[in-house]
Amino acid sequence: MATDVGTLAGQQYGDAAHFASASGNFEVQRSNHFEVVLDLAKLQLDVDGATASEHIRLSVKSIGAPKVSAEPIQLKHGNDTVKVAAAPQFEDLDITVYDTIGQDQVNLMQAWFNKVFDRNTKLMGLVSAYKTSGTLYMYSPDASIIRKWDLQGVWPKGFGQASEFSFDSSEAQTITLSLSVDRYFESRVK
Repeated sequence: MATDVGTLAGQQYGDAAHFASASGNFEVQRSNHFEVVLDLAKLQLDVDGATASEHIRLSVKSIGAPKVSAEPIQLKHGNDTVKVAAAPQFEDLDITVYDTIGQDQVNLMQAWFNKVFDRNTKLMGLVSAYKTSGTLYMYSPDASIIRKWDLQGVWPKGFGQASEFSFDSSEAQTITLSLSVDRYFESRVK
C-alpha cells in the first residue's frame, strides 16, 4: 500500500505551526541567550577582580559549548578486539570577548594569562594563582535559566591579543582565549 507523501501516521502534514502553538513544547532554544561568569575576584589580578568578572560577562561575544569525550582502549583476546571507554576528557572552551576601551580587556586577559606564564619574567605561576571557577548559563527567551554548567579548574591556556587589523574592515576588535577546564557539571533547571 503506497503512502501519500503528504501524510504521516494517517494525518495530513500541517506545516510548522506547531512551533508557535504547542504550549511551549516546541519552543526553540536561541544560541545567543547565554552568559558566562568567571570568578576572577579571588585571583588578585592587577585590575579589580569583581569588576573584571562583570565586564567579561557583559562583553562575551561567544564561547564554545561544553563537551566531554572518552578515549577508547582496545582489549584483545585471540583474534578478536573490542573497544571500551577510558580516560574521559573535558574539552577546552574557546571564548571570544569584545575588546572595550573603558576597561581594557586586553590588559585584563593578559593579567590573567600572566598568572599562568609571565613572558617578561619567564616564570610559571602556581595553580592557586591562576585557576578559578565559573558558570555558563543558558536562558530561555523569557530569561529564565534553562541549563547551567558549573565549570571547575578554569584557566587560560592560550591568549590571542587581538583580532586581525584591516583598513577594509569595521568589525569590533575581539580577544580570544582558550580556556582549559578540569570538569563541569550540568544542571537542567525546570
